[in-house]
Amino acid sequence: MRRDNIILVGFMGAGKSVCGRLLARRLGRCFVETDDMIVARDGRSIAEIFRQAGEERFRQLEAEALELLALKSGDVIATGGGFPCRDGRMEALLELGTVVWLRGDLRELDERARRAGDRPMLAGRTSDEIETLYRQREPYYRRAHLALDTTGLGPDEVVARLLSALRQGHAARV
Repeated sequence: MRRDNIILVGFMGAGKSVCGRLLARRLGRCFVETDDMIVARDGRSIAEIFRQAGEERFRQLEAEALELLALKSGDVIATGGGFPCRDGRMEALLELGTVVWLRGDLRELDERARRAGDRPMLAGRTSDEIETLYRQREPYYRRAHLALDTTGLGPDEVVARLLSALRQGHAARV
C-alpha cells in the first residue's frame, strides 16, 4: 500500500532540505529529514559519524532510518544524497509515496553543496570524482515518479513548480 508521503531525492546541493521544509510548510505537513533522524539516533553529526565510524556505519544508520520511514504517512521527507542508492532502498521509497528527484546542473549542485559546508562525501574529492559519484547515483534517481530541474531556480520557484506538477498528478517530468 503506497502512502501519501512526498519524498525528495537527489544529489548533494539539489535543495532537498530547504525545498522540503518550504514544501511542508506550504502543505501544512510535517517535514522529516533522514540525516536528522540519524543524528538524533546516533548522537553525532553526520561528519562525525563519517570521521569516527566510517561511511559503512553511516549507511547502516540510513537503513535503520528507512525502517522508521515505513511508519510515516502524509509527511514531506528529504533523504540524503546516497540514501536511495543502496540495498533496494529506492524500491522501498517508491512504496512510501511520491518520489521526486530534484536534479540540476552538476557544477551548480557541487557549488551549492560546497557553500553549505561540512559535506563528508565532498571532502578531498576532485570535480571529476564528484561527477563519477553523480553518474553512479543517477540511475537510482531516475526511478523517481517525478523529476524537477532546479538549475538556476531558488527554493520558492522550485516549490511552486513542484506543487504544480503534484497537482497535475505528476504525469510528466518537469
